Amino acid sequence: MDASTQPVVFKPKSRGADRYQYLTQTNAGTPAGELLRRYWQPVALADSLPPGAAPQPVRIMGEDLVLFRDDHGQVGLIDRKCAHRCTDLALGRIEAGGIRCPYHGWLFDVNGRCLDQPAEISATAKDRIRMKSYPIHEAAGAFWTYMGPGEPPLFPNYPALAGDAQHRYTTRWFGDCNWMQASEGNIDPVHTSYLHQLELSSADMQARWGVFSNQARPELAVEDTRFGVRLYTSRKIDGTDRSSIRITNFVMPNACAVGGFEGYLGEGGLTMLWDVPVDDHHHWRWEFIFHRSGKLDKAALAKQYEAEKVEGDRMWRAKENLYSQDRDSMNGKAYLGLGECFSVHDIAITQSQGTIHEQSGEHLSSSDIAIVRARRMLDEAANVVAAGQDPAGVVRSEADNDFKDMVVITGEIDKGESKESYCSRYVENPDLFVPQK
Repeated sequence: MDASTQPVVFKPKSRGADRYQYLTQTNAGTPAGELLRRYWQPVALADSLPPGAAPQPVRIMGEDLVLFRDDHGQVGLIDRKCAHRCTDLALGRIEAGGIRCPYHGWLFDVNGRCLDQPAEISATAKDRIRMKSYPIHEAAGAFWTYMGPGEPPLFPNYPALAGDAQHRYTTRWFGDCNWMQASEGNIDPVHTSYLHQLELSSADMQARWGVFSNQARPELAVEDTRFGVRLYTSRKIDGTDRSSIRITNFVMPNACAVGGFEGYLGEGGLTMLWDVPVDDHHHWRWEFIFHRSGKLDKAALAKQYEAEKVEGDRMWRAKENLYSQDRDSMNGKAYLGLGECFSVHDIAITQSQGTIHEQSGEHLSSSDIAIVRARRMLDEAANVVAAGQDPAGVVRSEADNDFKDMVVITGEIDKGESKESYCSRYVENPDLFVPQK
């Protein structure tokens, strides 16, 4: 793996609304880019690269790479430009244990080593050639890569990634804006009562989405965890002395663990989202939807998502015509007027903030405490990386690779019970996210 081990030295602004603006920049050598490279990131759907598939171009954090499966079944991620004359290896041939450049026949394996230079006189010159390459790990229906220096950390045993295909649904969406504003939308617990509000015309709809319809002013609290930030959101339930409570998580550095589509099946489910930079102006929104029961309505999910997508996992709705907003449907049926798909709501609204959200133009309020804490945590972690150390959430030992404390739950809490004691019930439940046979 060809990656710099030199620490990144930088001096973020000490104060002001745009103190964290540098976190939007993710190319190699930038503080946020180096931070994000210390974690495993999803790069492609596993079913997009079956045996015999064509090489697949990948752009991630400003780097242009090519993903390919060789004729022995091994998967590699290497520089898209051939080391000889910079030809596009996405046009390459899969053969002889690697990917062969069609220009002069140089052959590279999944680790970037040159195996053959058929037109060269020297038989050993190829041994001095090494392409940039990154390790690949397959999990949860996706290929993941580690782009940082040194030995990769352990792949995190997050609940949503541990289930097999029966218990999980994996998909992704292309986002036409910076990764950070998309990620922050995932840890904004107030927007669910507005942006995602739908007309709950049936018992099924109420079961699936009822928690999002409560517009009572929420009581918010956050606490640091070893992997990020835990969010508590409680709302009074009319006519009772009880409150709804929703526990979600910011997961360092660009993920979250929340309750979503799977919530209607009861306890034992969660959705994890990753917002992975393509470059500073685009990102991929990855969704890993899990429930231990194995009873996810994946057909309903696929139907809803496919109705909103065109080729390349992009929305058919365009910002140029305000995403085909149906204003007539806003009178009770759909608060935003963009249908019932929450992913569409999230992508459209974060894109509306601009390609790169200018923090200097915002006025943060009390409901933004999770976003403020996440920004500070990212800032702190970037400094840790610059000092040559592992940031929070990087797993190096099997003992630390157990995430039973990543609690995701939606329920009701009695008056007088603390949110911490409510949460502890689930931290102590070792089977909360264990897939059922």
